[in-house]
Amino acid sequence: MSKVLITGANRGIGLGLVDVYLKNNWEVIAACRQPDSANELKLYGENFQNYLSIVEMDVNNQEQIDKLVGSLKGVPIDLLINNAGAVEMEKYGSGAYEFVDGKPIDDPDIRKYDYSEWESVLKTNVLGPARVTGSLVDNLELAENGLVVMMNSGLGSVSNTWKAGRYAYRTSKGALNMLMRSMGEWLESMGITTVSISPGWTRTDMGGPNAVNSIEEATNGVFKVIAGISSEDTGKFLNFDGTIIPW
Repeated sequence: MSKVLITGANRGIGLGLVDVYLKNNWEVIAACRQPDSANELKLYGENFQNYLSIVEMDVNNQEQIDKLVGSLKGVPIDLLINNAGAVEMEKYGSGAYEFVDGKPIDDPDIRKYDYSEWESVLKTNVLGPARVTGSLVDNLELAENGLVVMMNSGLGSVSNTWKAGRYAYRTSKGALNMLMRSMGEWLESMGITTVSISPGWTRTDMGGPNAVNSIEEATNGVFKVIAGISSEDTGKFLNFDGTIIPW
């Protein structure tokens, strides 16, 4: 039976991917920061007892990652989906240098950009996938055709972006693509394929209520794209409909 490990599996896209893979008879390892409070995820555990393992793992906590890796020694992982992610709370008007509502950013009525939050987003969205992927290389290599998926965003496309705001999220997703490309060359030598996939603008806590895609549409699309990936696709930036997203 094929095995997938999904990070950030307790809600949104991550939970939707758990649903899709369980219903398609995969064995799922669902990793999240607080399993005890992941009530929706635990319901899947009741219905798919033999197929779902729920584990505690913060992608920023190497000790927790090492604990999981230790429990998986000698176990092939066919698919790793680096889904866990973060976004800054302020969407727009929180830029480092632009004017906000006609006022300069140093106006005392305007909140300056929170660089500590930017740092936190980069840590989760870039270093987190790097830590998890690097730690699970042996397991991915044991699989017949190991595959690493970086869950990305259309906002990670540099050529498609010409709009202020969301600096932390946008720069983190652009950096994630560079990680995927750079790490991909190393992993390819071990028979492991690496890609980035965007689920599109989806109605989640992060995507907001005005997003165009439901979680079901996004995750079913991602599932179909992943199912069609071969080693020839390594290094690609794909949309959930299978099209190529420009860098």
